[in-house]
Amino acid sequence: MTIVALVAGSVQSMRPGDTRASAMLAADSKNVRQIALGTDERTVYSSVDRVVVAQDVVTGETKTKQGVTVDGVVAANRDGHSVMVVGKTGAEQIDLTTGQAEYFDYHGSAESLAPSYKHNHVFVATENGIDLLYLNLGGRTPYTIPLDGEPTAMVMAGSGTRIYAAIAGRRLVDVVDTEQYAVVDRIVTDVFPTSLAISPREDTLYVGSANGAEAVTIRDRSVVSSAAFLGSVVDLAVSPNGDQLYVALAGLTHAIAVLDAPHLRVAHVIELDNDPSRILVASY
Repeated sequence: MTIVALVAGSVQSMRPGDTRASAMLAADSKNVRQIALGTDERTVYSSVDRVVVAQDVVTGETKTKQGVTVDGVVAANRDGHSVMVVGKTGAEQIDLTTGQAEYFDYHGSAESLAPSYKHNHVFVATENGIDLLYLNLGGRTPYTIPLDGEPTAMVMAGSGTRIYAAIAGRRLVDVVDTEQYAVVDRIVTDVFPTSLAISPREDTLYVGSANGAEAVTIRDRSVVSSAAFLGSVVDLAVSPNGDQLYVALAGLTHAIAVLDAPHLRVAHVIELDNDPSRILVASY
């Protein structure tokens, strides 16, 4: 297992017990704006100046480089061999095995993406809700799922049946059913959520806020534990077996905190030279 972090435009990797992070590939890890994990859970896709770079976390090898016309958020499609980039100027899907690219007319302000498990479409979090962007229908967006406000973070459960969206300025997380295309539940929190993560068993929601993180049971909404930090929590990630939570800290502290889960005791801190903005967990 490897933690991959986007740190001041550089893609860095580390193990949970490391003292410091190291650059994955210095030549290909500058000016990176977005990173995403492939469905094989060991390929990291980086968006670098309208080029998508696929890197193997284990070997450090650069697998492919593919130019794109869209500057935006990157995500791996569920087919295992294509990635998508969604931004204000459109949406583009690239088959990394053939190099074939398809452009779709889309102009939503994408904040984060959640590719569908069952259909060739992607859920796009925007300031107006969650768009359904159908890639097999010419990029058609037939519906926008209304939320209780602008989403500040979005995460899909491992089964693909639920999406959790944190609402800006509110102590609230909307629960979206990915088949009904609607908010079917709401989780009230003690904090203003800025980042989210789901346990592999889908029984615990981890909520990051300005100065801490909480573990909330999804069934009865009770706060199991919480942890406070000097730095601001900018992203969360969970280990494959659910025994650790990784917290990206920026501001007063540049680090990745490694916590026992779900009790959130700090086990280790990995120091960084600059602020992180995104973390992923590769497992192989």
